[in-house]
Amino acid sequence: MKQDNISEPFFITEEVEAEMIAAGYKFEPPFIACTLRLRDVLEGISDAELALQPGEIADQERERRQSCVS
Repeated sequence: MKQDNISEPFFITEEVEAEMIAAGYKFEPPFIACTLRLRDVLEGISDAELALQPGEIADQERERRQSCVS
């Protein structure tokens, strides 16, 4: 299969998958580059960088830092 500049996810039906397998195509799980937990990453960044991060885990890290200061 050729993938020229695909910028959107590519989905196939089960029927197409079966045809591709029959033709010799092998499906492999995607490579996962994540080796650290987000909590560990956020713990290592500065307060200024943390202030820019959205999300519940970032909120929890901000609260943890506030409780350590108090």
